[in-house]
Amino acid sequence: MVFRTTPIDNKKAAMGYLNANQRPCCRNCSHGEQAPRSGAYNDVYPWRCTLGGFGVTAQAVCKEHNAPERKGATA
Repeated sequence: MVFRTTPIDNKKAAMGYLNANQRPCCRNCSHGEQAPRSGAYNDVYPWRCTLGGFGVTAQAVCKEHNAPERKGATA
């Protein structure tokens, strides 16, 4: 795969720009999980914090964010 580097890419890198999928939030936290459709949380909240045990939105943020471990290729 070839990645382009444009002046805009360089400006974003210099600013430390993160898109919505890269920012720490419940959607990409090891404590967050998508709530089951029939669960008590899903009527209001589509996600659940397993650490706190309450419903959240995918874009919610807290100081306990924990990035999930990445599974790398095994040799």
